[in-house]
Amino acid sequence: MTTEQKNVYDTIINSVDRGEGGLYFLYGYGGTGKTFIWQTLAAFLHLRGQIVLTVASSSIASLLIPGGRTAHSRFAIPLIVDQFSTCNIRQGSQLAELIVKSKLIIWDEAPIVNKFCFEALDCTMRDLLKIVNSNSKNLPFCSKTVVFGGDFRQILPVIPKGSRQDVVNAIINSSYLWDHCKVLKLTQNMRIKGSNNIEGSDQSLREFADWLLKIGDGKIGEISDVEAIVTSTFKNYIEDPDDEKNLQDRAVLAPTLQTVDEINEHMMKINQRQHVFCFSADMACKSETQTDVAAAVHTPEFLNGLKSSGLSNHEIKLKVGISIMLLRNIDHSSGLCNGTRLIITQLGK
Repeated sequence: MTTEQKNVYDTIINSVDRGEGGLYFLYGYGGTGKTFIWQTLAAFLHLRGQIVLTVASSSIASLLIPGGRTAHSRFAIPLIVDQFSTCNIRQGSQLAELIVKSKLIIWDEAPIVNKFCFEALDCTMRDLLKIVNSNSKNLPFCSKTVVFGGDFRQILPVIPKGSRQDVVNAIINSSYLWDHCKVLKLTQNMRIKGSNNIEGSDQSLREFADWLLKIGDGKIGEISDVEAIVTSTFKNYIEDPDDEKNLQDRAVLAPTLQTVDEINEHMMKINQRQHVFCFSADMACKSETQTDVAAAVHTPEFLNGLKSSGLSNHEIKLKVGISIMLLRNIDHSSGLCNGTRLIITQLGK
């Protein structure tokens, strides 16, 4: 461990040992070792026979921590939350007993979700644990040690049709819980420290890490020459597109969705294989309440033109060797969950 990591580890373990509870937020950008801290804390407490609940706001992040699950799944948080929401956990249920016996709750990627999710869990835990310790019913999470983690440079809560002010008001640090939260920080990039010392690699890694931070700080917002960047990044793939290994360890970080579309289109042109068009089948539900006017408006052509977050476009052009992303859960135990990156190896009819 680095000095920073050891300080975070000791602070959280001491809070668990005291049994007085505590609310912490571990702040650090990508590569500073947050996942390593989660794994170390969970391993140590499991070794002592204690229960640790590890959750994350997204499916991909939950796969990186031992025993990880999404927060909505573990705590039965409603999909639509407000300031009056509570978790669907009954007193005396198995889940309630598990929460009562747990010593530590770890919630990774916390800035992604709405603050009402945390407040719903807080309200529920106060109801569940007030019987065990009536003196702590007014404390956040009722004297349990809870650690949030994440980076505010990454995706913030999505508020449909909301303004920037609405988004800021939905972040965890706008919640009443933040007043009780102690912020712990990690600033040392472990990926740079663990480089292979090849000549020039350290400097290259440092420049890349600084570039990531500048994007997060809003100092970089455009990619001027998409073709040049794609060519330099995927040089091996362009030379030999049949070797899938040339694509698996490369990625381009784009600041805007428009740049993503440009990069995707350029990558499709590089791949000389035969393409296949896939089309969605969109149709308005023929319910009893549907009127002729509504049917005339919601034509298949109109539905095909809609572009919505979380849904693929009506028309997708695919080729063997192209990288794609899975939008909906298929098999969580096999890693096929929301956001999984895949490569097309075969196309059928």
